[in-house]
Amino acid sequence: MRGVIGYPLGHSYSKDIHEYLTNKPYQIIELDEEKFHDFMKEKNFSCINVTIPYKQMVIPYLDKIDDLALKLDAINCIVNKDGTLIGYNSDYYGFKLMLEANEIVVKDKIVAILGNGGASKAVYEVVKDMQAKKIYIVDRNNQPNTINYEEIYHKNPQIIINTTPVGMFPNNDGCIIDVERFNDLECVVDIVYNPIRTKLVIDANNLGIKAIGGLEMLVAQAVKALEFFDDIPVNISKIEECYKKLLNDKQNIVLIGMPSGGKTTIANILGKKMQREVLEMDDLITQKIGMSIKTYIEQFGEEAFRKQEIEMAKEFRNHHHSIISCGGGMILKQESMNYLKENGCIIFIDRDLEKLIISDDRPLSNTKEKLNQLYQQRYDLYRKYSDIIIDNNGDLDKTVDSIIESVG
Repeated sequence: MRGVIGYPLGHSYSKDIHEYLTNKPYQIIELDEEKFHDFMKEKNFSCINVTIPYKQMVIPYLDKIDDLALKLDAINCIVNKDGTLIGYNSDYYGFKLMLEANEIVVKDKIVAILGNGGASKAVYEVVKDMQAKKIYIVDRNNQPNTINYEEIYHKNPQIIINTTPVGMFPNNDGCIIDVERFNDLECVVDIVYNPIRTKLVIDANNLGIKAIGGLEMLVAQAVKALEFFDDIPVNISKIEECYKKLLNDKQNIVLIGMPSGGKTTIANILGKKMQREVLEMDDLITQKIGMSIKTYIEQFGEEAFRKQEIEMAKEFRNHHHSIISCGGGMILKQESMNYLKENGCIIFIDRDLEKLIISDDRPLSNTKEKLNQLYQQRYDLYRKYSDIIIDNNGDLDKTVDSIIESVG
């Protein structure tokens, strides 16, 4: 038997990755502390991955420890060879590859690592080996050689790396620091991978700071783990292939743009071509409020409608593999966009003003003057929140094909 042990594990994608890579059964084994000790004593497994909170607690049960894992004092892979338990660490490899793949330069930078657990130790060794100028370990428990979370605001880090589970599904609203308080911050790295973009990553992105989540690290360390489990050499192309497959499975495609810009038509075509569920946000809100959007705005005002959009976006935050077509004003509330960004690739469907259509069903753009005013107010916001911009002024099939190509 092979699988992953930890607690909790409702967020885990390990089964998806390992079964995709090996076609061998892989179990999610959620263990509280009492069951953890029983599990390790019984040794009823061939190989396992180890995650929070057991990366150090497994050490007393091991017969041998790989040199790197011994140095890191943290284990995330265990192989059972005829009753002899051997511990390894693949987090170092996974994290280093993620930094390199995203061209994050650590050399001569001031780095702050949030958290002091098993994953933190691997991250520390990577940034040390990559010649960081100064490394701070931030810990809320005031452990030796650490600083607390208030002190970090006075250290002017250029790179911040979160190794804590704060912000992980289902507690997506968690964020361990306020990125607005840093003056020299250049990059944020969060090893949390579910959601794809944590609140920490989104907050940094909204400030124009480069920020990435931990999905690539998860895949890379899993591929490295197979080197220990099955004596399979690491294949870089397999990492990229698996990462794209997992991202495709977990990420929504979120279409934003002006009213009459073509979002609904494109969403329906994409849904058929990509075999994904299509969620039309305005239609779902209409069903929820029991009246047309036009009537609702006339009775309760635009601000009340924007609150309905926020609530609907919040419901979508944990959707996967869907096509979401948004109303034209979704970008007016950053809260709405933050929810959609968690597991969504935001695509701006860009259509020229002269090709947009006036409609009585849209009270905010039912005259040429209103439409022009909306376009001027919103265009920069569409660009700001988008991950990809797709021109929709020509052939519709080419527009759709461009989206499919862009999202891989």
